[in-house]
Amino acid sequence: MQQAVSKQELMRWWLPAIAAILCFVTGIVLDEKTLLVLPFAVLAIFVFSKNLRYLFFALLFAIPLSTEFSVTSTLSTDLPDEPMMLMLAGSLLLLLILKPSLLPNELMKSSLVLLLLLQMLWMLVTVLFSHELWLSIKYCLAKSWFLLAFVIGGLLFLRTKDDLKLASKALIFSMLIPIVISLVRHAGKGFSFESINSTLDPFFRNHVNYSAVIVCLFPVLLVWYRFSEGRLRKWIIACIVVFLVALFFAYSRGAWLCLISGAVTWVAVKRRFLLSLIVAALIIATASLFWLIQDDNYLKFAPDFNTTTQHTDFNEHLEATYTLKDMSTMERFYRWIAGIKMLNEEKMHGFGPNSFTIYYKEYTVSAFKTWVSSNEEKSSVHNYFLLIAIEQGLPGVIILLALLMYMFGVAVKAYHTLHDPFERSLAMLCAVVLSMIVTLNLLSDLIETDKIGSLYFIILGLLIRLQVKVNEQTKKGYFL
Repeated sequence: MQQAVSKQELMRWWLPAIAAILCFVTGIVLDEKTLLVLPFAVLAIFVFSKNLRYLFFALLFAIPLSTEFSVTSTLSTDLPDEPMMLMLAGSLLLLLILKPSLLPNELMKSSLVLLLLLQMLWMLVTVLFSHELWLSIKYCLAKSWFLLAFVIGGLLFLRTKDDLKLASKALIFSMLIPIVISLVRHAGKGFSFESINSTLDPFFRNHVNYSAVIVCLFPVLLVWYRFSEGRLRKWIIACIVVFLVALFFAYSRGAWLCLISGAVTWVAVKRRFLLSLIVAALIIATASLFWLIQDDNYLKFAPDFNTTTQHTDFNEHLEATYTLKDMSTMERFYRWIAGIKMLNEEKMHGFGPNSFTIYYKEYTVSAFKTWVSSNEEKSSVHNYFLLIAIEQGLPGVIILLALLMYMFGVAVKAYHTLHDPFERSLAMLCAVVLSMIVTLNLLSDLIETDKIGSLYFIILGLLIRLQVKVNEQTKKGYFL
């Protein structure tokens, strides 16, 4: 008698299917959500282990759709992109250990990599002096899988024009999902300023994070439009309109400012004065900081506690911003002053990565206290450069600024040197999006988040490749 099911079919299909059903039933009976997710996790590992390229592009698609998830009262993660990021980073590390020949050769040819390694090395040094050793170690581990997943992963899987087009589609189409959901919900609430945050659940914590991703992906749409034709252009125009509408109704001052900084960067790259502009901005910022610190001049801007409130009308919100009565602006001053005092105490190695929220309150000045100064959500200093200075000392922020300057320098050089129009547009795209990320992080620390942090490290990987292409085309070594 012929067997109804062969041994091979039993092992490959029936036993996994029965195990998955048992997991579901057990999960429902015990009300254990982990068991409901387990079959999908096992399936993902099986599929992605066959080809890490699939995992990389699936990760890109997951970034805009991921949500914050509290594992315990003190531990949270972003699902599903952070586990996918960890899976990809671990797989790449194992693969490169077993097959070192697969290591992207750009890593040995780019001086950007040397600055990145210096940044990582100094970060490890600050961990040794950290006031919170375990938190700093966790920070370094998280930073390492960002680098592996997006810098190394980007160098391995974003090699051709088709790869880059697929990556842009994954990010744009994925971002359209929360945009459309938010716009529909927001329309039902009359597009009011006070209701925007409630329309973003579960994808984004607030309108700042939401608008940041929209504005950083907007230049990708413009480049996509330039290199498309036929019917596709009409669809891209529709996407551009949707993105602009969503950006307008996100009511984020920082994101709107990014559009201006992006446009200025585009002109500055074309006319070769971007680096001069950055240097001038750094000089002005440094001079302003010294003036504020001298003779406690910053106290002249201390707000009235009773007038710094959260506004429900956007016009009032804008008015409060330039009259220095906006709660979020004053709360930033409250934390920035504390941060500068912390930096003054630990100038060389800082307090250690991931330590700001634990220590800053003892350095605050009560004159700048606001209604949200209790900081129940444990958010950070809201300026990425100050955060790095506080946690990694002055050498840390100097290395960061040097890396960013060099990244902009590579983008400008690539735009004016490379012959391929697509590569030149890619260089411009990197410069514009990087300027937007820098602008956002003057008022936040979004590089530490999964969404903007991912885009930042992808750009870093792309610029490493562009630098190598420039060097090969000009037949020179490292350029300055």
